[in-house]
Amino acid sequence: MNQQALSLLKQLVAIPTPSGFEYDGMKLLGNYLKKASVEDIAIDVHGNLRACINPQAPLRVMIEGHCDEIGFLVQHVDEDGFLYMTPVGGVTVQMVLGERIVIQGRKGPVNGVFGGRPIHLMTPKERETAAPKELSDIAVDIGATGRDDALEMVDLGSPAVVDSGWRPLGNNRVACRAFDNRLGAFIVTEAMRRLAKEKVNVALHMVASVQEEIGLVGGYTTAYDINPHIGLCVDVTFASDAQKQDKKSVGDICLGKGPVIGVGPTYHQKLNDLILKTAKNRSIPTQVQVRGRGTGTCAWAMRMTRSGAAVAQLSIPLR
Repeated sequence: MNQQALSLLKQLVAIPTPSGFEYDGMKLLGNYLKKASVEDIAIDVHGNLRACINPQAPLRVMIEGHCDEIGFLVQHVDEDGFLYMTPVGGVTVQMVLGERIVIQGRKGPVNGVFGGRPIHLMTPKERETAAPKELSDIAVDIGATGRDDALEMVDLGSPAVVDSGWRPLGNNRVACRAFDNRLGAFIVTEAMRRLAKEKVNVALHMVASVQEEIGLVGGYTTAYDINPHIGLCVDVTFASDAQKQDKKSVGDICLGKGPVIGVGPTYHQKLNDLILKTAKNRSIPTQVQVRGRGTGTCAWAMRMTRSGAAVAQLSIPLR
């Protein structure tokens, strides 16, 4: 990855964009495209970032990656000033305990911690079930002295995300919050920047969509408006190289072995053949993931809107 693209990705994942609060991320991507002389850039009423090259061409192609991430909203503040959160998207509750979060507060970012009981205060029986089952069982400590003090810092409904930033690992690998699916939004944006300098013979519509995590919202609304003939969805998928027992359910998917092409009734066979042939001709390694029915990505939204589009799913493996 060149330094220009890497800098964009680092900036993008540093911005909290939980579902419904994606604007700052969209603004960053929009400015990046504007500097590359991409025209027809707009953020629509739902907050989707859209751009188009050669809009008058008869064949419409939509490339999409959602920009929202899983997060939280402040649901309740108790008399002692502890916050209780409600999830936005699919939160794995058992993994939240002890995590730091950052909340979009009244006057800027507010730091907090999901707290729990020390193991020293638990009975042997309690230790067997120490992991909480419900998010409402975990209090967030923001250092407030009471309810009024907490509400001077945050509002009911203030959005929040886990505070885990860019951490380089070995072999050019990285751990970071929000790769699902800031990676997809980054890829379609970078592709659009590069293609802006090329002669494109289709109407190429790029979408960084909103609220995928809570129902493919931006995917449906933009696909309805664009009405694409072909849709390419870029998202993430599960790698099974760490949890090998998952291979039987998600396939043999590994980091470092290339993008993953979705195969199954949702995905257009001839479009897949074209993608796989192109990858082979350019010596790009690929992996295949079989899906027997529609998955929770905007490929499904593009396929099921209006009269439907021929769609393909391109996924990045994540652990």
